[in-house]
Amino acid sequence: MQSWRMQSWVMPSWVPRICLAMLLWLPLLGSQARADALQTQALENNLPPLIQELFPEATEIGEKQTSPKVWPVYQVTELIGYAFLSGDYIELPGFSGAPYQLLIGIDRDGIYRGVKVLEHHEPIFLHGLGPEPMHRFTEQYQGLDLRQPIKITSASVRSKGAGSNVYIDGITKATASAIVLNETVMISAIQAAQGTGLIPHRNPPARVRTELQEDTDWQSLLANQMAGQIRLSDAEVKKAFGSSDSSISGNDDGESNFANLYFVYLNTPTTGRYLLGDAHYERLMQEKLEPGDHAIAVINRGPYSIMGEEFVRGTAPDRLALEQNGIQIELRDMDFYNFVDPQLPADLPQFEEMRLFSIHSGAGFDPASPWVLRLVVSQQQGYLRPDEVRSFSSRYQMPERFFETVEVQATETRPLWMQIWQQRAGLIAGLLAGLTLLTAIILWHRKVTGNARLFRVIRWGYLLYTLIFIGYITQGQLSITNVFTILQVVTGSADSSILLIDPVIFILWCYVILTLVLWGRGYFCGWLCPFGVLQEMAAALATKLKIKQKKIPWSVHQKLWGLKYLILAGLVGVSFYSLSAAERGAEIEPFKTAITLGFVREWPFVIYAIVLLVAGLFVHKFFCRYLCPLGAFFAVMGHFHLLRWLPRRSECGSPCQLCSHRCGIRAIEPSGKINYRECIQCYDCEVIYRDDHQCVPLINERRGRKRPSGVIAKAS
Repeated sequence: MQSWRMQSWVMPSWVPRICLAMLLWLPLLGSQARADALQTQALENNLPPLIQELFPEATEIGEKQTSPKVWPVYQVTELIGYAFLSGDYIELPGFSGAPYQLLIGIDRDGIYRGVKVLEHHEPIFLHGLGPEPMHRFTEQYQGLDLRQPIKITSASVRSKGAGSNVYIDGITKATASAIVLNETVMISAIQAAQGTGLIPHRNPPARVRTELQEDTDWQSLLANQMAGQIRLSDAEVKKAFGSSDSSISGNDDGESNFANLYFVYLNTPTTGRYLLGDAHYERLMQEKLEPGDHAIAVINRGPYSIMGEEFVRGTAPDRLALEQNGIQIELRDMDFYNFVDPQLPADLPQFEEMRLFSIHSGAGFDPASPWVLRLVVSQQQGYLRPDEVRSFSSRYQMPERFFETVEVQATETRPLWMQIWQQRAGLIAGLLAGLTLLTAIILWHRKVTGNARLFRVIRWGYLLYTLIFIGYITQGQLSITNVFTILQVVTGSADSSILLIDPVIFILWCYVILTLVLWGRGYFCGWLCPFGVLQEMAAALATKLKIKQKKIPWSVHQKLWGLKYLILAGLVGVSFYSLSAAERGAEIEPFKTAITLGFVREWPFVIYAIVLLVAGLFVHKFFCRYLCPLGAFFAVMGHFHLLRWLPRRSECGSPCQLCSHRCGIRAIEPSGKINYRECIQCYDCEVIYRDDHQCVPLINERRGRKRPSGVIAKAS
């Protein structure tokens, strides 16, 4: 039985040792204030002209109030709206770890008059896309109602305002930053509107009396108003649209019954156990709902579907809306009966569809107070005109005896990162599948490398997955700027939740850290770096074009290795004084140009990235070898990895130099020893090691000349 050999404790060379010391020492400087931070007072002094742009008809902008923190805006003597800073109400950390500072205007009807970005530190806008996409994004808020949820749109949404939710276009390649900006706008606007009295404050949620359960049936629920109803005929709907035709969305069968909805609050044992049965009620309360969450059931007996053909399970419906105190509260489909059959009461009327929806605890929903359910109906007007929308509502309130009042407590809102992870669930699944495959390749690498042709197919197939899926689809290119964020968290300069903002980046970092501990830097640099794949392609192209690789003398090659460590130390040091300056310095990485922005950028950046790829035609992975600060960081952090399992023989290095000459990255020393700080774990040397038509000792054995000697480091 073969075994793994632990790496010998060899001291690192002077350059990575100095870098490691600096990485441990520099966090002590984390309390240093950033030189480019804006002063709040100076910012506010420059606001009146910007507020005037939000309210062109304004004749006077009042002094900033202290409670709530708003600037009242007047036209002559009439109050027409308010302007406020988002930072006075909410500070959600963006992808950089710092919050947005937004100027927001709302009128007395609760309509957005505009949103302006005053300050941000998002690297994708500062040093990538530029500010224009962000400004185009914020321009979409003008005219929207702050009481309606605003969601980032997908291509499947045909009409952005034809449902209970309002959709705005996202920002390509900046999904996480756009979501944070949108949440900042909505949360601060609601709080400002409540503070000014434009919308009422929400009551503290009452608590369900779980010990109270009454026997009931369907007719009793209706009679006691514990089941609400919306009943519509075709004639009522046509009248609402002022039309006599039958082109209303979702109904073309001419039946007089357009929709017949019943809805029931489920958290109380009386309603929940009756409608779901004891087993499913327990499943709902214990497995499907978090503490403080609520659930309602909606039953439809009419032809107009409450979900619609384009509805995606597990998301918010566009045809239903729940309102309380004039504010729309998000409903989310629970897909409750996805694996089990419902056990419904015998006296429940027959229905077309039944769905369960959840309300998150942070939404501020009070089950003991009245609320309204609206059914939203849209009529298409053609692609050149927006859809017409009408809504039909019914009021609902459970009897007071099922609840008890509780003292006012601060409710926890759902972390923003959880919303982002839920929205990117498909991409997360694709990434986890790819990482599972890579793990299998790693664990069974001995079998995978046993067939040179098969291994070539597997490796290039995975590299294409990395470039296309991880790089261009999920935008999962790790960067040295991620290290700046991690160091901010370590030093207490930023909240740890910012590490979760981008699920793809977070999962990749977790996986890379695990492989760093076990095997060193190689599995990111050799398998999971999209720009590294482009360099591999450049090297393959050079082979096809018969471009001879330049052989840099070994002594010079060793000295050039140190460049990337010096670059790393410089960037990390600068990041503690000025994050913006460090991010500008991080442009030495061509990742943003070549991967994040797909070469659609200002020409100096594009030329720089192309020059590095052209250099790779003559020097294999030139950037990875000598300039990459992220590779240097991984080399430093992974220096003391646990396993050293690439196999070697005593003949490696003397007399055989084949692996040393064939190693594209030149991580195999003339002695035959593998330098794991520079190795990218591409397995090319192991393919040679197992091939009796390439490995000299195996060739000699096959020809009966000499038996190969023992293995120095064995693979599992």
